[in-house]
Amino acid sequence: MKCLLAISTFIMVSMIANCTPTSDFQITLDHPYAAFLESRAYGASMGATAELNKMEWVVIDPVNNKYYITMTDITGAMTDGVGAISVDENRCGIVYVGKLDADYNLSELRPLLVGGPFTNGACDINNISNPDGLALDGRGRLWIAEDTDYHANNMLWVYDPADGSLKRFAYVPLGAEVTGVHISPTGQLFFSSPHPDDSNIAPFNKGAVITVNGFNANTDDFEPIEVPTGDTQRIIDVATGEIQVLAISGDALPANDTQVMGGIYTIAGELMFVSNTPDGLMWLPANEEGTEGILYINYEGVPGGVMELSLSYSEMAWTVNSGKMLDFSAVYGTWTNCGATITPWNTGLTSEEYEPIASDLGKVGDMTAYLGTQANPYDYGWIVELAPSEEGTIITKQYAMGRRSHENSAVAPDSKTVYFGDDGGNVMFFKFVATTEGDLSAGTLYAAKITQTGGTGNDHVLGFEWIELGTATNDEIATAIREMNF
Repeated sequence: MKCLLAISTFIMVSMIANCTPTSDFQITLDHPYAAFLESRAYGASMGATAELNKMEWVVIDPVNNKYYITMTDITGAMTDGVGAISVDENRCGIVYVGKLDADYNLSELRPLLVGGPFTNGACDINNISNPDGLALDGRGRLWIAEDTDYHANNMLWVYDPADGSLKRFAYVPLGAEVTGVHISPTGQLFFSSPHPDDSNIAPFNKGAVITVNGFNANTDDFEPIEVPTGDTQRIIDVATGEIQVLAISGDALPANDTQVMGGIYTIAGELMFVSNTPDGLMWLPANEEGTEGILYINYEGVPGGVMELSLSYSEMAWTVNSGKMLDFSAVYGTWTNCGATITPWNTGLTSEEYEPIASDLGKVGDMTAYLGTQANPYDYGWIVELAPSEEGTIITKQYAMGRRSHENSAVAPDSKTVYFGDDGGNVMFFKFVATTEGDLSAGTLYAAKITQTGGTGNDHVLGFEWIELGTATNDEIATAIREMNF
């Protein structure tokens, strides 16, 4: 039977979540919008290479027209000697680089910074281990965040392509990873520290969002921080500047007596849980000085969430003036909000990671609890644009960009071309080209067929041929989703 019940209390919502119906309504690949609703399966059917593993964050250098992406774990189909890709295993990961042409087309990737070596179950402490998040500063330096079990503490590194130097800037406490690294146009550095161990020193024993004052990430040099030992492993520390904690999971929100930081609430307003996993950050300045604006904070989970904080800066510190958890009810909630980025037109893009398998409605049981009615799996797995306005944040799921596991997205300087990460196994590269500059609601989706040259070691090159999958608009795909009968 369909699990469609009237909801008046959270207990009844929980009852809905425990229903685990299965369904055969998953679309087939002859559906007119299969390229967008089942992007990975459709891309593979068109000949795209689905052998990549753990692609993480993408950034684009607008000055040098370079493309960077982290691959956190070089294993699986990339290393099995079968298919288009066959490279040497590297449990410590690789940062890849590619050159974009005048039309922002990517034609190849090659290793830039190789993690390791991997010895006795650990990665070299003086090199990257499982690179995840990326940010680019005003000098073209790469800020590389770790998500690893092969270092005791996860590090935030700075790599300078100009001279090949690699320096530790920060570390987070035991059990946490470094996520959400973001550098503002004025050089303000933000990052997140999700899911730390309870045994860490307060306030670093809960999910935290950090900024660093007195340091300009776009211009300043620094001496590398030492590897932590003893009690220093239980805190967050930076090489220079002063840490300021902007948000702690579960803390009260200023000027808001109905919600807490990281609180995930049903449409009916009931607290489902408090997320301890702040992730991608989006700082949208409201003035040229960068002293006022909105910080959006992703919370990774199911349901996912985004917190909005209004910030202002004076006397070497930030003030959190107000805050709220965004209401995603108009788009049927959001899912596993992971990486984030800023568009050239100053909006935020939050990413829905690990799209649910549509053939099993039980996979969206928590979303059913959130909604109070049966959730549709096709409502999740999208890039979601956040645009501040006087009436509040305008939320748009950008269906034309395709449905799959979105780690993050990066919009090129042409305000049309977009590249993506996909934190999964046996996945592929996607590219989206918008029909109109600065408008992601319509465009063409592509997937890459890859040819490898240069051997299997650190000199390998991955060449790209882009396969056009389809062209569509948000409205067309939204209509198709709403017409589904399950």
